[in-house]
Amino acid sequence: MIDLRDLQRELLARHGPLGWWWPGEEPFEIALGAVLVQRSRWEQAAAALAALADAGLRKPAPLAAAEEERVRELVRAAGFPRTKPRRVQALATWWAARAVRAADLPDEALRRELLGVEGIGEETADAISLYCFRRPAFLCDEYARRALAARGAEVPGSYRAFARAIRPALAVAGFSVPELAELHGLIVEEGKLRGARGAAAPRP
Repeated sequence: MIDLRDLQRELLARHGPLGWWWPGEEPFEIALGAVLVQRSRWEQAAAALAALADAGLRKPAPLAAAEEERVRELVRAAGFPRTKPRRVQALATWWAARAVRAADLPDEALRRELLGVEGIGEETADAISLYCFRRPAFLCDEYARRALAARGAEVPGSYRAFARAIRPALAVAGFSVPELAELHGLIVEEGKLRGARGAAAPRP
């Protein structure tokens, strides 16, 4: 079993402290970024976020009520023009209706709700849980996969299997939520240094 505290110390020594790593001033903005960056570069997602802000549509209710064609034009920079407009509006609709109440749900119940929103898969659900709702979550993304495999850990092929396999190491490490956020950032910085690619890599 990999020692995640050792991994954290190693990466912290190499990259320095990152703090609360994912960019964004408000939880909904962070969640939007997590959807927009799927299969895209952060620069593309950031451009789409800026366009939504300029149009007054970076809040849940106005975005949910906007014409899909308008949203399509605004988020075009993030790619996938047939699916991403629908997905950001699905997120906005859920957020406007459920986010306040969902904040009181247990961790697994919150994650299940997020997974029920169109376009939110397991990695995005974990990112939103961690960075928007401050729930303990470890992002089992490609950066984490490569970082752990490079240190001799056996990493299962699927996201869900990886998440199950890492649970004992996480339990032993006993990270706080801020530590999990920083560890994710450190793993991504390490992956970028080593040339890996992943879906949730917000910083340039």
